[in-house]
Amino acid sequence: AQDEAATFLIAPDFRIELVASEPLIVDPVAMDWDDKGRLYVVEMRGYMPNIKGEGEDEPIGRIVLLDDTDGDGKMDKSTVYLDRLVLPRAIAVLPQGVLIGVPPDLLLCRDVNQDDACDADERTIVGDYAAIPANVEHAENALLPGIDGWIYNSKSARRFRFQGESLEVNETLFRGQWGLAEDNEGNLFYNHNSAFMQADLFPGEYALRQPATAARIRKPGLAVDLTKGAEVYGARVMPGLNRAIQPGTLRSNGRQLNPTGVSGLVIQRGDQYGKVFVGDAFIPEAAGAAVAHFALSRQGLDFNAAHRLYKDDEHGLREFLASTDERFRPVDAKVGPDGAVWILDMYRGLIQHADFVSDHLRAYVASQGLEAPGATGRIWRIVRNDRPIDYAPPPLDTRASQLAGLNHPNAWVRSRAQRLLVAEQAVQSIPALRRLETFSEYGRHHALWTLSLLNGLDLETWQSASTDEAPPIRALALRLGNTLPNTDRKALLTAIQKGLTDPDARVRLQALHSLGDLPPSERPVAQLLENARDGNAIERQAALSGLSGFELTVFEPEIVAAKDAGSDKEDWIESVATTAYAAALQDKDAPAAVAGLFEVISRHEPKELIREAALEGFLEAQQLPGAYRVVLGKSPRLFDPSLPESEERSATAAQVRRGITWPGDIRPGGAHPLSEEEELLRVEGKNLFAATCASCHGENGRGQPGVAPPLVRSPWVRDADEWLVRIALQGVRGKIDVRGEEWNLAMPGHGDDPRFDDRGLAGLLTHLRRAWGHADLPVSIERVREIREATRERREAWTAPELLALPITHRLDRFAGTYRVPVVGIEIVIRREASGLTIGRGTGARGRLIEIGDGLFNGEGVQVRFELGEAGPSPAALLDTGDFEVEAKRSAASSDTSSDDPSTPAG
Repeated sequence: AQDEAATFLIAPDFRIELVASEPLIVDPVAMDWDDKGRLYVVEMRGYMPNIKGEGEDEPIGRIVLLDDTDGDGKMDKSTVYLDRLVLPRAIAVLPQGVLIGVPPDLLLCRDVNQDDACDADERTIVGDYAAIPANVEHAENALLPGIDGWIYNSKSARRFRFQGESLEVNETLFRGQWGLAEDNEGNLFYNHNSAFMQADLFPGEYALRQPATAARIRKPGLAVDLTKGAEVYGARVMPGLNRAIQPGTLRSNGRQLNPTGVSGLVIQRGDQYGKVFVGDAFIPEAAGAAVAHFALSRQGLDFNAAHRLYKDDEHGLREFLASTDERFRPVDAKVGPDGAVWILDMYRGLIQHADFVSDHLRAYVASQGLEAPGATGRIWRIVRNDRPIDYAPPPLDTRASQLAGLNHPNAWVRSRAQRLLVAEQAVQSIPALRRLETFSEYGRHHALWTLSLLNGLDLETWQSASTDEAPPIRALALRLGNTLPNTDRKALLTAIQKGLTDPDARVRLQALHSLGDLPPSERPVAQLLENARDGNAIERQAALSGLSGFELTVFEPEIVAAKDAGSDKEDWIESVATTAYAAALQDKDAPAAVAGLFEVISRHEPKELIREAALEGFLEAQQLPGAYRVVLGKSPRLFDPSLPESEERSATAAQVRRGITWPGDIRPGGAHPLSEEEELLRVEGKNLFAATCASCHGENGRGQPGVAPPLVRSPWVRDADEWLVRIALQGVRGKIDVRGEEWNLAMPGHGDDPRFDDRGLAGLLTHLRRAWGHADLPVSIERVREIREATRERREAWTAPELLALPITHRLDRFAGTYRVPVVGIEIVIRREASGLTIGRGTGARGRLIEIGDGLFNGEGVQVRFELGEAGPSPAALLDTGDFEVEAKRSAASSDTSSDDPSTPAG
């Protein structure tokens, strides 16, 4: 152990201890302890067997149980708890059992036979996990049990909790890439490979209550980058970084400059380092062979993260922990039962996944003999030298010890005690839990959550908490107020309203969130609006999210109040308009709701600044993920071209116009207008459709169960002339997927029907391309004639596989290609996959783009706006991440790639 530790440079007054190494442990990526202090470790043995990633699907992953049988702080026994796994990735040891993420399943294991093994009949699939095919670096992970009773995940928008034997799944914010942590108040921290730490300044689920606040890419106060611009200070030169030859990756002396492999993090909630380190963040940088230290402090709502660097004789400054060994690969960190930080070290030469390996790294790995991973792995403990350490956890096997555990200075003990009390429904402990004065501040956090989760929080205890001297306890009381059974509602509202003027910003914000959580019949909408108008961005978001259900009713009064106002109301009206439009899209009668918003503007004729602000708000809502083009009953007055408008206002209105259409609209979605001849054909085709196809597909194009599939948003209709004309001429038979639903019917061809001559068919198909919100290219008479001639000898109906095998020109192909951004070595690849677009870097993990307008697409954390030329490929695209915009130019050598499977619609 001493020889191993000699490769490390560590902060003064600290030492690093080897807890376990091979052969006890190999390729560790996740870990958690049981109440006895034994350690369950996930071994991702199948990760990167070679630089091509070949063989990753082999079932060689394991969960092992490590035990320190002699109490010296070093593991000396390893037992295989579960094996024959493919790339397992997450674990949480709960009172209900050991929860393990093994794609595509979430397993619950119980050691019924007390033999330290999860036998086949002791494991249950309780849900899916990392089930969507993705790169191993970009899928659900972490399984962090939170103080609120939910189990959170990184790279995920889901959280879990057990309700009896069942696992409840709930929507939450999408967070991070690998690893997740919480502080003593339950605030969540996460990161991604190029950013050390992001944080939620408040419970992010509040922002999900209302469609607009939920869908925004940028949510004030959430995913806040606390370490923007922070650099890496390792202990060696780093030629083996994947991006080493790219400017800005290395310093002039060869040391790493910017983070590229941040992986996991922990908030120090233990007691072994002393109070000065409580709440600080320790963050592994796997590529840089280092662990960074950030001292966290709270100023009002905000966190301040100070990068703690330490003097280095050779390099001047270095991180809290840095290794001279290139194979040191810290991938995660946790606080253990002893109150110290533990580090998971995969200990291998190659850590970058095959999907992202650069040519430089491939050559470097070969030259240094780093490819073979070897059966290696380490777990380390970082200990403060001048403080005692007890390797054995305190017992938690009685109610008295569990109640005492809620007050323990190490949060590991507090959290375990809370989970046991809740899982075992320890209602007999409720009287003791209500005596808040017997607990420390952190103990009161756990006591209040335990009471709430046991349905034991009474009015008297809650009122005591709501006036606690500690602001975080007052905020928590307001948060838990609506969970009180049969409470005095007047007392609750009084406490919330008092919280609105609390001297602490956290309490004031929670009061706003709590107002919006009141039942609709009790919710003071006027008070929410008042606070939203005058609040900052975070407060406004809190109030607007609390207006869920009232968005449409408050829009008109706010327009009336602001109609003659100046620019001081402009931002507010834009926010109200965004909120109202997003809610209208979710309304059961969305066309009428959207039309009503337009009519409010037309009826009250506000000053131009206010009108423009409302239009900007509508436009923002149209561009949120999940938005869609609305088919109104008729043309709204707001877009009547005969009404006078300024040039600036018309530009915004024209953009809003892309998100709506109506019967007879010649430019749905901003599509190029049909020519006079094309419009004449379309009208003829509309009449032909009503007389023929509508009897099966429905007048509204939505199909009929067991009769005919929908035509609305069907990729078979919209995406390729080669498909649509053939289906109309010769028909289609057998299994065919339409928008994710499988149909197995036969549609006869109409090629021999005189009504479906070249002109008739071109008009009919053009109508389908421009009806029901579609904004696609018309089908010409010449195109019908060409395909008819090419298929004249065919008498059989087409099958879906035959259609998919055809060479086609897809409507989205003009956007597919490679785009260069103004960062050396970075290329964005847009691909057409099935009937949609995906985006990613190189051959790496890809995300789906959702089409919301002609050339306008939303993805996970990014919006893409393509430059539309008259014809041919798009020459450029604008990428908006919410934090910045960057223009990407199409590469001259760009090659479009596509996959023709229209089972998933483009949006």
